[in-house]
Amino acid sequence: MLHVNFTCILYALICCPIFAQTSWKAEHCRNLAGESEPAGPKVIIDDIVLDSSTDVAATVWNQIVSETKRQAFSGDNWVEELREVNFRGELQNHGYFTPDVAAEGKVVSSSPTLQHVVVHARVRGGIRYKLSDIQFRSQDPDRHLAYSTEELRILIPLHDGDIFSIEKVRNGIDALRRYYDSRGYIDFVAGVETQIDDTQQQIAVLLSLDEGIQFRLAEIETVGLDARHEKELRSIVKSGGVVNLQVIADFYRNHKSELPEEVLPEDTQFRRNIEQKTVDAFFDFRSCSQLLQN
Repeated sequence: MLHVNFTCILYALICCPIFAQTSWKAEHCRNLAGESEPAGPKVIIDDIVLDSSTDVAATVWNQIVSETKRQAFSGDNWVEELREVNFRGELQNHGYFTPDVAAEGKVVSSSPTLQHVVVHARVRGGIRYKLSDIQFRSQDPDRHLAYSTEELRILIPLHDGDIFSIEKVRNGIDALRRYYDSRGYIDFVAGVETQIDDTQQQIAVLLSLDEGIQFRLAEIETVGLDARHEKELRSIVKSGGVVNLQVIADFYRNHKSELPEEVLPEDTQFRRNIEQKTVDAFFDFRSCSQLLQN
């Protein structure tokens, strides 16, 4: 049986907020201030028991169990997280694209801060798929992709004939995003379609790319950065050059210990001039305490 699944596994999107000197960063700081630890005790899984036989390979299931038992959970929705992320998500990373999973936790012992539980699970993996192939196309039928399919294909860490893995497809899309990020395509979007062949037990992947415009930098403005670091930043992020988000991310990473903890590359704001294919960049290195006091 051959069928096409048009549900998107992942969209890779780099789209910075509209240029606004303080509104984006202030909202980011307010969100940080409002974050709190999940309510309830920490949940420790003592054991995971299968209530019926499973068709999942023993090596795969044992690995999932081992990794899950090393993790602590918390919050009211920890069973759903375990079922969807630890069980279903990991099965999909081992070729079981449409698993049927159920789970419930039974408390063994409890205190106000800690719960020990045994998880009872029912798991059917179904068909274990391999990758057939990966194709690329432009979302704009009148536009050719800026880079060859050969260049793009090597960025996906999944070879034809490998056990299918959503995680590896997702990692490949993230690699595509970084590839385009570093070449001025700051609005790059990738959509995924899958064609599933149950008879051959294979999945073909179509990556539909909206590359957007290749932007160059026009004006650069910074706030909250000392003279030495601003000089270094301007030496690698220059007016007239192609926007390179990876260079910007590297600057933040290389100076992480010297910058406020909440300062992130995502704080960078871009004002786009579509006709000129340029952006003005605004870098905000102020701490949340400095910003919210203003």
